Amino acid sequence: MQIEQKEQLSLLMDGEFTNDHIVDEVLNDESLQSCWHRYHIIRDTMRGELHSNSLNHSSSLNLDISSQIAQAIATEDLYNQPIDQPNIDTTSPPKAENLIWIHVKDFIGKVSQVGLAACVTLGIIAGVQYNQGQTDSTSASPTLNTVPVGVSVAPVGGIHQQNDQQLLEKRQYDKIRLLVQDYELQKRLNAH
Repeated sequence: MQIEQKEQLSLLMDGEFTNDHIVDEVLNDESLQSCWHRYHIIRDTMRGELHSNSLNHSSSLNLDISSQIAQAIATEDLYNQPIDQPNIDTTSPPKAENLIWIHVKDFIGKVSQVGLAACVTLGIIAGVQYNQGQTDSTSASPTLNTVPVGVSVAPVGGIHQQNDQQLLEKRQYDKIRLLVQDYELQKRLNAH
């Protein structure tokens, strides 16, 4: 439909156009009839008369947009593929050599973790033994003695206190045990 015909139709509605030729065109063309109907609905809405006219004349606002919706659905591409997804036709399964390398890399990673843990444990044990050898040869008192010199401490509640060397060894053993537990926990957390 041309813009000139719509302008003539609008002028005819307002009573400003008196050419009978447009009336014949409206009678013969369904699209012009639809436009004529829409123009009347728009005019009534702008004047605030749409609701009162539909009650008085028993006509309801009838906008049939089902054909336009059906056409939009028919032209829409419902089966488009997402851009980020690989195309199934162009992808190929990994080769057997690549799968072997993946398993070898995984195995080497696990062996290196165990080797690192063993080296750390060996270093800690060697350090503790070296430190114990140094403390035995220099003095019988521990390095961090919190009891003032010349003061004797009585055991609390009748519990016999172990000698300082055994207490120091127990603390060092507990430190090593906690370090190994922490390592195992970190290994489990990083495995997932």
